Amino acid sequence: MAAIDPLKLEKWEDAFQQPVASVRVMEKQLRVALQEKKEGLRALVGESYRDLLKTAERIIEMNDSIQAVELHLSQASKQCNYGSLQKKAANAVSMKEREDNRDRQNRVTAAELAVLANCPAAISRILSGEKSPLLAAKLYILARLLRRSVSEKIKSPFLTSLERQLSNLRVTILRDIEHELCLLNTETATILQCLGAYSLITSSSASDTFMHFQALRLNAVTSLLDQDAVSADTILEAIRYVNENLRLSTQLFPRRLSDTLASLKIRPLFQEPALNEMMELNMTVHGHWISESIRKYTPWLKADDLTTAICKSEIASKLGTALRAIFDGLEKAVKVVTKVDVLVRIRHDILVASRVVMGKTSNLESEDLGHSLVKIREIVNTRIREVLNRDIDAIGGLGQDLAKLTSETSTTRSREPVSWSSMLSSFENAKGGRNLGAMVRAVSYSDKSGLRAIRLKHSKWIANIASNYGHIKKMNEEKDWDPDNDDDDDAIDAPESLKDMNDADTQALLSTYVEGLLEGYRSLETSLSTLVEDIRQPGDDPDAPQPIESACVIIRFIYIIRGSSPQYHSADILDLSWFGTQARVKIYELLSKGVSRKALRSFTKDLSRRRWASDVSFNSLWEGSPRLPIQPSPLVFRFLRTLTQSMNEIGVDVWTRDAADALKNSVAKSIWEGLDDSLTSAEKQANGILKPADKDQKQSSEEKSGENGEEKSEENGEEKSEENGEDKGEEKNEEKDGEKDGNRGEDEKNEEEEDQSKEEAAPLNPLNREQILQTYFDTAYLDNALRTVASRNIRGDDKSKEENPATAVSWEFVERMQDKVTIDPDERARMSRSAEDYWRRTSLLFGVLDI
Repeated sequence: MAAIDPLKLEKWEDAFQQPVASVRVMEKQLRVALQEKKEGLRALVGESYRDLLKTAERIIEMNDSIQAVELHLSQASKQCNYGSLQKKAANAVSMKEREDNRDRQNRVTAAELAVLANCPAAISRILSGEKSPLLAAKLYILARLLRRSVSEKIKSPFLTSLERQLSNLRVTILRDIEHELCLLNTETATILQCLGAYSLITSSSASDTFMHFQALRLNAVTSLLDQDAVSADTILEAIRYVNENLRLSTQLFPRRLSDTLASLKIRPLFQEPALNEMMELNMTVHGHWISESIRKYTPWLKADDLTTAICKSEIASKLGTALRAIFDGLEKAVKVVTKVDVLVRIRHDILVASRVVMGKTSNLESEDLGHSLVKIREIVNTRIREVLNRDIDAIGGLGQDLAKLTSETSTTRSREPVSWSSMLSSFENAKGGRNLGAMVRAVSYSDKSGLRAIRLKHSKWIANIASNYGHIKKMNEEKDWDPDNDDDDDAIDAPESLKDMNDADTQALLSTYVEGLLEGYRSLETSLSTLVEDIRQPGDDPDAPQPIESACVIIRFIYIIRGSSPQYHSADILDLSWFGTQARVKIYELLSKGVSRKALRSFTKDLSRRRWASDVSFNSLWEGSPRLPIQPSPLVFRFLRTLTQSMNEIGVDVWTRDAADALKNSVAKSIWEGLDDSLTSAEKQANGILKPADKDQKQSSEEKSGENGEEKSEENGEEKSEENGEDKGEEKNEEKDGEKDGNRGEDEKNEEEEDQSKEEAAPLNPLNREQILQTYFDTAYLDNALRTVASRNIRGDDKSKEENPATAVSWEFVERMQDKVTIDPDERARMSRSAEDYWRRTSLLFGVLDI
């Protein structure tokens, strides 16, 4: 198919008369030709293509501008022809002639009245828009001049209303100025404008303006402190007022204030640009008609009557008054504070804030300034001492609670829990740990005796004392107020460093605190001594309860005090090792007599039944060659068991080493005396001094008197029948236990019958060697059981006997027995070793005694 030449086509419709294939070929040819044309054009134009486009656009814009200029020139030529200009000039001359012919005085009055009528609104807008108070003052002066000028020309109620408005505005302007001057964060430029405005409105000199400023600042401080409730923040704000006043006084007076007042006299007030630009006044219309005297008015202010000496004198006077007000306010502020940490923080903040006062007033002569820091420290430290003394006095409440508790205990006679109880084995699984902890606390701290409240109160008091001590101690840990990089306060030179003041105050407060605590503890110890002296001696009144419970409460209280002294950083603030020393001796004596009474009575009763002339019924248990005793008598076991039971009944927490030693000394002395009396009685019987009948009669009378004594000395005033029944039951149980532990099954009743039959059958025999040997073993065993901590290493030497009188009595008794019956040294050594070894094996049975 032949190709179609597009150039030979006359119109575009002819292209579509050809077949589709021919049209497509023609399209490709046209596209290729078009692309070649574009590339050729691009090669001709190159990089200046965009510049050509911009040039074309600029030519079009210039054409439009030329047409607009030609249009404006055509219009101007039409309006600026000679006829139009001549007509306008004639009209201007005519107008000027008409204005000159009018009443000028009326126009002046109208212009001044129009400006005066708009002045209140303009002043109100300035005051409400937080603009310069100086501008409001200038406008007020202008309004006052206009009022005076207009009032001389006319009389009108409208003018009276304007005068009243201006009077109110004057009060408002002065109030706003005073408010701005009293603000703590007012800028220096604003203060100068306010001072200039005050001077304009009141026609005050520089000296009067300065005095007014100082009076306002002083009133701002005193108004803060005249409130009924003054806080530490109020004091700090007052000190900041004083600091800011000192800063402003140093910067502004006298020079800058004088310069400000002098600048107000440079040009007439009417030429103030801000006044002429105010829309309400419309000065472009009315300004030309204002009187010449008003337009040329210049304020006259006395700006050179303020000197540096006057400034220093007035600043010192007002500052002294402010400081005295601050001191009074500080006393009221700290009086309501009851926490030491708050007082310490107040002290630090106020001292730091007062540093500026002292640093910037070092050249001022004032007695109040020189002692301000000392006065502040004295006020706060005095209040701290009052709070500390109040906390110290709280310890007296512990003594009152103890006295009340002892009085209640003496009537209720409550029993303390023992160290182990059968109820511990029946605790529920869910609450067993909690109940066990409660039981342990009850035993360890005697909570069930009523001391729990006292103990918790004392713990809280101790924590408060330690906290107060720590807060005071941390005063000297604060950094000084002259750090190395303190560039902002280089001009401040305080008379004394904060570190020195903190060290001095900390030492003085802590010394006073510790002395007060010691005095409080001494007073509490005196109360304890009084309580102990008031406790009735055992046996004074058989119908009254015995003092054991009260004595236990007091001794537990002493343990609480001695065991929880105030501490700071794990170190004792006070050494309370001396507390309750004399009272403890008396209480230990009471406890020893009360606790050992039952055991000693039983021991004496059992000892009276001993047959010194008979053989030992359980001598079959003796061992060795020769045969010697290896275990104590049943009466010794019964005695020790009864004694430990009595000790457990009043509470194991009572029996410290000192208490146990006091009990051992008292019991040991009674034991040796009882043995000595029994041996002496047996010797008398053996020598024929007493007959058997007399002996039986004496024994029965002793038993009878002993039983009567038991009835009279019972602690709770029980009935005789109940007392005898209890003694018989206890005696029976004790004998049963003693037989089980000591005789290993021997029957004491048979022993007595056998001894009695031997006495009836045979004449009175001398002391039996077996009884002496057994008594020697019993004595050695008891000596081990009743040995105190100080006499653990006693072996019978003379020095040890002098140190422990009770032990000396025991060894004297042993030596007496050796005189009656010869005992070989080997036998003595064997029995001593056996007694010591047997005590070592059985001491756990009497754990509370072996402390």
